[in-house]
Amino acid sequence: METLQKAKVMKHLLIITAACWCMLLAACSRGFDPVDYGKDACAHCRMTIVDHRYAAELVTEKGRAYKFDDLQCMRQLMAAEKPQGHSLLFVESYLGQPNAPLDATKAVYLKHEFFATPMNGHYAAFASAADAQSFMDSLNIPALRWEELE
Repeated sequence: METLQKAKVMKHLLIITAACWCMLLAACSRGFDPVDYGKDACAHCRMTIVDHRYAAELVTEKGRAYKFDDLQCMRQLMAAEKPQGHSLLFVESYLGQPNAPLDATKAVYLKHEFFATPMNGHYAAFASAADAQSFMDSLNIPALRWEELE
C-alpha cells in the first residue's frame, strides 16, 4: 500500500516538473509579442503606439521585444545600439490587421509623405509588390526592399 502511495506522489511530481519545464520553454521562445495598441509605448521615442499601420518590433536573441510606433524609430534604435546576434524584425502591413506582422526583411516598402507616420518616417510596409501596386501607381513611386531603406 505504501509503495502505491509513493508511486502516486512520484507521478504527481513528474507531472508538475514536466509542466514547469513546458512553461519555462514557452516563456523563452522568440517571436512577435503582440502590441497592446493605445497602451504600449515606443521603445525609442516613448510615444504611445496607436496606429497599427506603422508599428514595428525588434525581438532580440534572448527574446526581449522592443515595440515601435514607426519603422523610423526601430531603424534609429538599431543604428544607435547595434543589437548583438540575430534579431527578429517585424513590421505591420499597411493594409493588414493589427498584430499580424510581416518579416521586416522580406516586406515591400513605399516611402512618401502620403504615409503620415507618427515620427515622419513616411514608410509603409506591404506583404508584396502586388499589395502595394495601387499606391505605387497613384503616388508614382518605386517599391523598396529592406536593404534599400535610408
